[in-house]
Amino acid sequence: MFVVTFYSYKGGVGRTMALVNIAVAEARLGKRVLVVDFDLEAPSLPSYKVFESSGCGSGVVDYITSYRETGIAPDAQQFISQCDVDGAPIWIMPAGRHTDAGYTVALNSIDWQDLYEHQEGYLMFEDLKRQWESLDFDYVLIDSRTGHTDVGGICTRQLPDAVVIMFLPTTQNIGGLGPIVDSIIEENKARKKDIALHFCASNVPDLDDEKGILTEALNSASERLYKEDPITIVHHYSSLDVLTQTAFVQSRPNSRLSKEYETLRQAIVSLNFEDREGAIVSLQGMPDVYEAARQQNRTKVRDKLLEQTRDIRSFHPNDGEIAFLAARVLSDVGDSAGEIEALNVAIERGFSVDRSRLARAYCYLAANQPDTAIEDLTVLLQTQTATVFEVGPALQLLNGIRGWKPQFEVVLDRPDEDFATVVALSNYIMSIREALPAMARRFERSIDSTLLTPRMRRYALNHAILCHIGSGNFARAKELIAIDPTELSPNITLQDLFNYGIADWGETGAPNSDIFAKVIEQALSLKGLPAEDSNVRQCLALAHSVVGDKDAARQALQDALSVASQSPGEMVFDCWLYLNVFGEEMMTDLNEMSDVLAADKTLEPKFFGEVRRLLN
Repeated sequence: MFVVTFYSYKGGVGRTMALVNIAVAEARLGKRVLVVDFDLEAPSLPSYKVFESSGCGSGVVDYITSYRETGIAPDAQQFISQCDVDGAPIWIMPAGRHTDAGYTVALNSIDWQDLYEHQEGYLMFEDLKRQWESLDFDYVLIDSRTGHTDVGGICTRQLPDAVVIMFLPTTQNIGGLGPIVDSIIEENKARKKDIALHFCASNVPDLDDEKGILTEALNSASERLYKEDPITIVHHYSSLDVLTQTAFVQSRPNSRLSKEYETLRQAIVSLNFEDREGAIVSLQGMPDVYEAARQQNRTKVRDKLLEQTRDIRSFHPNDGEIAFLAARVLSDVGDSAGEIEALNVAIERGFSVDRSRLARAYCYLAANQPDTAIEDLTVLLQTQTATVFEVGPALQLLNGIRGWKPQFEVVLDRPDEDFATVVALSNYIMSIREALPAMARRFERSIDSTLLTPRMRRYALNHAILCHIGSGNFARAKELIAIDPTELSPNITLQDLFNYGIADWGETGAPNSDIFAKVIEQALSLKGLPAEDSNVRQCLALAHSVVGDKDAARQALQDALSVASQSPGEMVFDCWLYLNVFGEEMMTDLNEMSDVLAADKTLEPKFFGEVRRLLN
């Protein structure tokens, strides 16, 4: 059971309406929800349509009156009514028969100080709370009265697990809420479990804040009340439906107001770690909380997140999804042992197994356990459920640990129906020299596939050629390109011309300047080079160098460097290495090529030397 008090210093902020909508939303999700009307001077919960059938029976005032008369806590069930929302039950403990003349007399006869000092009122409410729990409620939502009152203290400090503080960000509200918030924080010092706080700015004007009035008001509220903690905002909603006192989440679920109530609901359940949904919502939000704290150097947040994650795991020790989400947070805060333990549970319970294995492999590598990491990565390559998002990084890790191995080729054993995955994997594999022969063989399988479109077959051919050249199989690359260098037709593509020129150069040991002159001619005939392609400019620089135009080569390298610097984290094909590389490595190679030209030398692809060493 999780008890939540909705409190506001002043009225008119939509506190009760928010409570009703949250209660209805939770009930419709199958939760057992009890709402308690502790706004004893001005009770309003029974006026909402969802609670009309309760008949405004006996409630909180009657319960307290019975206890004062007998000294015995009465049966709480006698003061709770069951109602219905879309076929789901929801319960209410009203303030009492507030429309009867005797209600005011009974309420005014309660001396709250005497009740606590001489009649063990504290124990009475503790017993009431235990009775709520015995009735198996998931959530008890308390509507507290406004201002500084004895009843307010019961609702904000004794009964709740969490308090939702709703306010319009005015100076009066902020100043009035300050002592209330301070009292809750002070109460937490004496409790084993803190009362959680969530702040909701409500009935906020939905207008342009061109003068920064709202921003300034919220900044003032933050400074006094909630510091860096996230808040929820519920805007003023102009609709006559508000007067019907229906639950918007039920009658108008797609309205902006309902969506804002849903955001508030999720914020509330995220405070309840025992609720599986709450645990998941809380964990999902923690990475952003951690990142914001990291940027602001708020070190205490790390310890808080670590404690909360461990608490959540203790409530749900065998939940695979929660374990998986917890592992992300534990990774952020640097608890490697906890991360591995959580990933173990995720894998054992079958939740996101492939991603969990990959994450666990990273953990083992960080812990200097490469053999254990290799076990996870090898299993990952062999599973049929792993996608390119897991297999690609796994291949890169394995290659970094032990180099390319023939058994890794299993990841390419995919039918042409799954050619898109082959293409995606090639982005990783084509960054590994030793893997290029296997990649070339896989692409050749698809060159004549009837399952692929002509465009995809051409893609397979082009990339088979690139892989053959990059692995030093120049003769096979020339066979696949199939052009006559003595009769260079204008229909030959720029890509085929350049690749043939490189393959011929690699095979014969000398560049054919006629071919590279044709490359330049075709490139210059284009209306413009692709704006975001550093590779084509790099290829053009190499061609200019071959024909002896070093100034044009230098300019092309500068242009390529300018493009590459805009996307240093993106992968691009590099004709200096004939591999896929990240933009940062491309920039390094472009600078190396510039240094060669500066030394008054002709460019020769660097990978020629690498493949000669491999082949010898």
